Amino acid sequence: MTQHNHVPELARHLARIKRPNPVLWLYHWRYEILALTLLPYGLVSLITRLGPVWSLVALVAAFNWLFYWRAARRHLRGRLRAIVVQHRLRSGFAGARICTVDGRRPAILWTRPLDGDVVVRLFCPAGIGFEQIREGREQLAAACFAAEVYVDRHPKYAALVTLTVCTTPLEHRPGRAVPPTSVVPLRAHS
Repeated sequence: MTQHNHVPELARHLARIKRPNPVLWLYHWRYEILALTLLPYGLVSLITRLGPVWSLVALVAAFNWLFYWRAARRHLRGRLRAIVVQHRLRSGFAGARICTVDGRRPAILWTRPLDGDVVVRLFCPAGIGFEQIREGREQLAAACFAAEVYVDRHPKYAALVTLTVCTTPLEHRPGRAVPPTSVVPLRAHS
């Protein structure tokens, strides 16, 4: 590599990560803000319409329904995991220095749970590419408490990148894990 290739990388590591503006901050925390505003409102509305005893009965019935209906429980767990992954990815981008020279991080367009994994679509501003995100996969996986992060580029638009965050632990199969020729024996302690 020439000296010119090191300059943007050095500038990226020295750049201060930009904090989101207030509107973007509200968008990042939209699920939590909605939960903190709508849940108390819904609880007060339920108590005023049904009374305290029937409200308690309705809440217990709703929680039991959610607890025993496997598909609803799986859907709720997947959505909650997707929300946590969004927040962890934003901090992971900052920690792995996946940012532009002026400190802007990739924007998370949407997330969705898919068979135990979380699929995330990113919009990369000018200065961040597929290769930079692929090189930071290990840091992003550690930030998301994930086993692996797969990175795919969009076939048509270079600014769109898809991450698949594998939040479920990988299955360990002793017979297939490592071929015997690549096992290095450990030296005994002396």
